[in-house]
Amino acid sequence: MKWIEKILEVKPYTIKTLWNDGSVRLINLEEFIKKKSLNPNSSFKKLKNSDVFIKVKCDGTSLYWENLIKYKDLDGGEKDGNLDISPELLFELSYTQLKQVI
Repeated sequence: MKWIEKILEVKPYTIKTLWNDGSVRLINLEEFIKKKSLNPNSSFKKLKNSDVFIKVKCDGTSLYWENLIKYKDLDGGEKDGNLDISPELLFELSYTQLKQVI
């Protein structure tokens, strides 16, 4: 299984990441966010705001955004939670940069 070890760079909708196999991969989430945002109840709509998007964090396995979802705990109270994307999906969406040969 592959996972993200750390974020190297963040630009609106694109994240440069270091993976556990040593590869550096770019993840462009612009189309993913657009598709997810078609659902009016989607928490991913918040990521369309570039100021929110660039606050992405890495937990050593995957990427997440703090406090972007609401959920009910076992007592029925509403709490804030992190919005995350599985490392498997992120790997599928990612690509390597080709070095330019001069």
